[in-house]
Amino acid sequence: MFGLIRKLFVKSKSIYSLRSLCMASCATGALSLSAGANAQTVLEEIQVTGVPRNRAPGELAQSVTVIRDETLDRIRSTNLGETLANELGMSSTYFGTGASRPIIRGLAGPRVRTMEDGIDSMDVSGVSADHAVGIEPLVAQQLEIFRGPTSLLYGGGAVGGIVNTVTNRIPTMAPEGGFDAEFELRNDTVSDGRTGAVTLDGGGDSWAWHVDAARRKTDPYAIPGFAELEPDDDEVPGLLENSDMESDSFAAGASWLGDNSFFGVSISTFDTNYGIPGHHGHHEEDDHDDDHDDDDDKHKEDDDHDDHDDHDEEGHAVRIDLKQTRVDFKGGWSEVSNGIEEINFRMGINDYEHVEIEGDEIATRFENDAYEGRLEFLHRPVEGWEGAFGTQFAHREFSAVGAEAYIPAVNTTSYGAFLVEQKDFGLWELSTGARIEFQDIEQVSTGLGMDGSAKNLSLAALRELGEGYSFILNLAIAERLPVAEELYANGPHLATSSFEIGNSSLDKETSNHFDIGIRKTSGTVTWSVTGFRTSYDNFIYLKNSGKEHSEHELAIFNFTQGGADLFGYEAEIFTPIATLGVGEVDMRLFADYVEGDLAAGGYLPRLPPLRIGGRMQYHDDSVTIGLEATSYSDQEKSAAFETNTQGYTMINADFSRSFVLAGGTEFDVFFRGTNLTDEEARKHTSFVKADTPLPGRNYTFGLRTRF
Repeated sequence: MFGLIRKLFVKSKSIYSLRSLCMASCATGALSLSAGANAQTVLEEIQVTGVPRNRAPGELAQSVTVIRDETLDRIRSTNLGETLANELGMSSTYFGTGASRPIIRGLAGPRVRTMEDGIDSMDVSGVSADHAVGIEPLVAQQLEIFRGPTSLLYGGGAVGGIVNTVTNRIPTMAPEGGFDAEFELRNDTVSDGRTGAVTLDGGGDSWAWHVDAARRKTDPYAIPGFAELEPDDDEVPGLLENSDMESDSFAAGASWLGDNSFFGVSISTFDTNYGIPGHHGHHEEDDHDDDHDDDDDKHKEDDDHDDHDDHDEEGHAVRIDLKQTRVDFKGGWSEVSNGIEEINFRMGINDYEHVEIEGDEIATRFENDAYEGRLEFLHRPVEGWEGAFGTQFAHREFSAVGAEAYIPAVNTTSYGAFLVEQKDFGLWELSTGARIEFQDIEQVSTGLGMDGSAKNLSLAALRELGEGYSFILNLAIAERLPVAEELYANGPHLATSSFEIGNSSLDKETSNHFDIGIRKTSGTVTWSVTGFRTSYDNFIYLKNSGKEHSEHELAIFNFTQGGADLFGYEAEIFTPIATLGVGEVDMRLFADYVEGDLAAGGYLPRLPPLRIGGRMQYHDDSVTIGLEATSYSDQEKSAAFETNTQGYTMINADFSRSFVLAGGTEFDVFFRGTNLTDEEARKHTSFVKADTPLPGRNYTFGLRTRF
């Protein structure tokens, strides 16, 4: 956010929208364009807000993805995980339409940090995959995914990467003309999903304000066949029961704008109520062996269960009702002194609660009261080194009360200091970062806990090879402290059909990472190839013991640690194919793969399979027509007691048409068809893949206007 908090992103009028930019090479931080014979090209100034200075993705050594404008409009989904699931190197935890969290290169949970405007989402989505991320994708102006030295700005534990949702909820400048507005309506056929959103911005020379609101409501979504891999005789095909959801979000913010400083505040709410599809609590989840499955009927006939098991056996739906309120502050001061160019302050205060409802009863209540703040100093260049340093602090009071309170109430306090620097050495560009972080976790009931520190170092290098080619190398040594659920979990977790047991003796996790790549960022054809490997000491993961809890009749999962290696690759190529009239036809091809091996033998659980895909599109000043296909391979490299998944191919198409009405009002109509072949598809990364397939054929129709 350094150096950019006083700037607006310029809206492009180019026929080469950011749709083409991000599709071409955003995943490696490279942006390039080439115009057809009759095309007029205007390059948009694309900036990454999560780096110390004004930098375009192509100028960064570390891997960066920037998604905004038409591309973001096209891929928005009901949650953050599914919005990003098809980006290079990305997948999602998929727990139905209500909950899905991003996965980066096979890493999830606390290793991937989700943020809104540089501050943590402060929800409990990292605790369990069935908990929603408290960010509404409809309000995003820009999504950033990055790894490398910059991630140290925001937390040493995010060894997988960071997803930053950029909004204008605390405005840094008034719109030209004093007022901007945007409205959107859309409908999805697969679930009769109804979505509406509005954004208003205004202000003057010394002040600015912002309001946004969104509402989404869906019915249970249609599926091609049966929900269960092995359906019961009485199961009805064609619909995934209890997969409906409803959400509302609202935000209002205002800022005072000075000559070289500003200060703003916003308040926002996010409410959602969604179903947890599938059967929970009796071995319906994928991560247990066939012997456990054979015992299901016997367990269902037993009456010796506690109340929450009885509800599930009677077929009562499990739902989550989530409410989150945030108050955010942001300020900046530029031209501070001879040594300091800018000082930036950011803070968020959060009140979060969700209840898990079984039938008509509240089974468990989760609360998470938290705050997080950061103070950043952007220094003037010192012998060519440009960068920033600062401090970050956070406090979280987490509690869970009820039948599924498998984690005790804990208070977590953390604070850290960081330094990120960058320097150009002619043909070489180096970025480096360092961070030290301290964490204290205390159990509320006993006063006992764990404290410790973690150190992180990172280096990224970019070597220009000429004619648009460049060589990239990233190295990192990172430590991650265990979080509360890994240390103290002890109880039934019905959403994942498991009995989770933490380990208070867990040590810090240490990783050594490198990735190496070559990319071409100019000319008619642009492409990139990146290979990566991360070796872990004391890797912490949830392991299926292969045993069953005698009272709760759930598979027992233990948090354990050991050596592990993750490795894989990402590759993509983008090229114009032909010129048609005033427009052009482009093509993008891509592939990504990750594998995770345990030193003790076997594979890490829930890793995405090999994926190969492509997109072809025609675009001109006002029309875009796209067709894309993505093939997912069989995933047979599964963890012990984990179900393999069959491969599938997703075929999607989209169309959009823009109009400029009298007075300059922009008006867009759009259509998107997904899973056009109505194929049965199950994500291997999902805990509930055995009974929660992806939606079937879907058509989305919508309109959007800006003035």
